Amino acid sequence: MKKIFYSMIAFCLAITAQANDVVTFEEVLTMDGKNAELNDQNFQRNFFDEDAGVGMFTSLNGDFVFDNYCMEDWDFYCGFAISARTETTYEKLVPDQFNSCVGHGANGSERYAIFYDAGSMMPAQMIHSGTEEDQTATGFYVTNTAWVVKAILEGDGYGDAFKTGDFVKLTITATNKAGETKSLDVYLADYTSETEADHYYLKDWTWVDLTELGAFSTLAFSISSSRANDWGYTTPCYFCMDDFNASNGPAVATFEDLEIGDEHHMSVSTDADDERTSFTSGGYEFASGCIHDWSYWYFFGYANETDNTFSSLDDQWKNVVGGGYNGSSNYGVSYCAAFNGPCYATVLGDAEAVVPGFYITNSAYAYNSMNNGDGFAKKFELGDWFLLTITGYNAADEETGTKEYYLADLRDADKAFIINDWRYVDLSGLGKVKKMKFELTSSDGEGTNINTPTYFCFDDFGATGVEILPEKNIDFTGIVSHQTDATTTVRGHYDISGRQTTGLKKGVNIIRMTDGSVRKVIVK
Repeated sequence: MKKIFYSMIAFCLAITAQANDVVTFEEVLTMDGKNAELNDQNFQRNFFDEDAGVGMFTSLNGDFVFDNYCMEDWDFYCGFAISARTETTYEKLVPDQFNSCVGHGANGSERYAIFYDAGSMMPAQMIHSGTEEDQTATGFYVTNTAWVVKAILEGDGYGDAFKTGDFVKLTITATNKAGETKSLDVYLADYTSETEADHYYLKDWTWVDLTELGAFSTLAFSISSSRANDWGYTTPCYFCMDDFNASNGPAVATFEDLEIGDEHHMSVSTDADDERTSFTSGGYEFASGCIHDWSYWYFFGYANETDNTFSSLDDQWKNVVGGGYNGSSNYGVSYCAAFNGPCYATVLGDAEAVVPGFYITNSAYAYNSMNNGDGFAKKFELGDWFLLTITGYNAADEETGTKEYYLADLRDADKAFIINDWRYVDLSGLGKVKKMKFELTSSDGEGTNINTPTYFCFDDFGATGVEILPEKNIDFTGIVSHQTDATTTVRGHYDISGRQTTGLKKGVNIIRMTDGSVRKVIVK
């Protein structure tokens, strides 16, 4: 076993499937088409129908086939295994060789893959696909196993703790059908610097970009280390993999993973809703608050309403397009009035990430107000604007940058627009972030007293795209003023149950205007 363990790693990873196939390891199939179940210790290393032999599992659509080899009587495997273990320590080979140093998959997922190669004496371990053409892959997430981290920090009986000059390096070599090769080095631990502060080891899920390797038919992975003896390397030859061929960042929040009825929205009517402080979609957590006695909510929510008109506060969940981006059902809604406090979206998991961007459009409420006025806010005229500012923060709560995006910009008559379709907002300039703060400001009001309804709708948060400035869609020809009709006044104040009041009261107030429009105002 020691000779097997210390042998030089050299294995091949063959990938020729389409670039949009992503393997998350949450669900895979055995060769007979059954779901691969984890054992009672929350891992699975045997995908063969006997105690020993070559087995394999596939992604759900069958585009990727993962080889492995297992000898249960020896407690031995090599190649790919699947784990959902949350322990992050190492004491003994089984089951602790299946522990990652993080305790979960990339972006907070449950399952991940652990690869161990026993060297050239064992069967080659491959990932296969169904096409014979060269293919490209975006990359994958990598981190260390708990065993490797213990060996680095404390030593593990085969070697002492790492010192200056030590390293563990993963080399990835791509070979295409023509026999041409390119290589990429990834340090799993690097103590080679004379400056101790520069020493590091991977302790979070870290993205490995494979795009520079170009098209390939196989990827060969090999691990080298500064620690070795006559048998080979004395550093444990394992690493963890997740989200192979995924996008570089957390899973996109499409909101399709949130259950709501048809033509409806997030619940804001029960005691349980008051306890909700956030919800998650994809690789992100969105702050959310509710006071159900007032039917009041704030920060982030979600809906799937297809009508795009606004006539009363019941329509606050609608967007100006109707439905989600690209014909999808669900979409996000934000009500980020300043008096509710800061409105945050957070990257799940332990690591920071570059968030590519998201799609945005105006809510039907804000769009109606800017186009027509509503008795509380004026109809927009030349010089007006409605601005979303997004501020990024790293894990140390330090600001990384800001992004400004105009939902309406009427400062220049030749370029004036109010957004009425889905548009991409590029957030990559924020750099690596842990959370993002969203703020709306308007030329109509300031601070906590913004008159324009502070809503926007969004979808596919974390997706890639191209930001294109909106086209002019406001014509000022022959228009002298767009001020709200001065004869429109407050008709009455009402509480959330519809009872008329003598004026603004603590809590949610419904203001009905003489033109039939309504506004929602909260007094704390």
